[in-house]
Amino acid sequence: MRVKGINYGLSLYSSYTLPLFDLEEVSGGFIFRKRQGAYRGLVCRFDKRSFETECKIPRYWSKEVAYKTLGLDKHFLYRKLASELDGKGLVDTITLMYSPSDKTVVAYTIYLSQNTSYHTNTVKWVRQFLETGVIEARSYQVSWFMENMNLIRESTSLEDPLEEAARLLTLRGVGVKSSQAYLLYAHGLTEYAPLDRHYKTLVSEYLDLPPPDKNFCLRAFFNCEKCPLSGKCMHSRLRSRLGYFNGVLQSIVYIAGSLKKAGGRGIVEVLVGGFEDLSDLLLDKASLYLSRRLST
Repeated sequence: MRVKGINYGLSLYSSYTLPLFDLEEVSGGFIFRKRQGAYRGLVCRFDKRSFETECKIPRYWSKEVAYKTLGLDKHFLYRKLASELDGKGLVDTITLMYSPSDKTVVAYTIYLSQNTSYHTNTVKWVRQFLETGVIEARSYQVSWFMENMNLIRESTSLEDPLEEAARLLTLRGVGVKSSQAYLLYAHGLTEYAPLDRHYKTLVSEYLDLPPPDKNFCLRAFFNCEKCPLSGKCMHSRLRSRLGYFNGVLQSIVYIAGSLKKAGGRGIVEVLVGGFEDLSDLLLDKASLYLSRRLST
């Protein structure tokens, strides 16, 4: 399969499915191989110059699995957003890579990403855990994870995304941001978006509202229409104003914000080396869209 027009450097960089892939830097780009998770064997070579990707998809993979893993079924949202912002060649090169088949691993990854360097620590920890069953690190994130690992697995086995997110919210160390990241990156539900510091900071320029309340989200099972705070918290307002573009905007803002501080080492260099100057351009496009949708 040949994929054109998607920047898999930026798309993998922002995805909680990243630990499922091994990366190999090659001339002009990199190769990413899916070595972990429910479906393995995908091998793709991405060219950073042409944004063309050649993929070898295992025969046992369904089209649905391939399209979700590679973000092909969500790319139309980024293209549509780009058309509204005259952002062709920028916003429309990103997509959302997610994997319902690997939802438990995505939940593990989100849990281990709290208050630490995602690309330096979290990715390493998750890969190590998947390969050996243990994590050789002394940190409270790892300690809490080992205590809650079985509960996380049970929480993601309910077969209903909103129930799973609500169950995760009852665990120690899990807040609304983590549960919404799970809905977005495990299930591809783009009306939900984690209010990370990058997204929250930008949105705060247009909305003077508090973040969502954990207790209310839990009672309403993330159904804003049934929540007493409907329209009165930042997430509820974003969901009503942005709809399916909420998670799309969040991913763009995360990339823009984190690229500013991206170090030129390891997997970060492999994924986004050479793309650092896109940070301000992406942030400007996201800010323009939010100003149009939230200022009226």
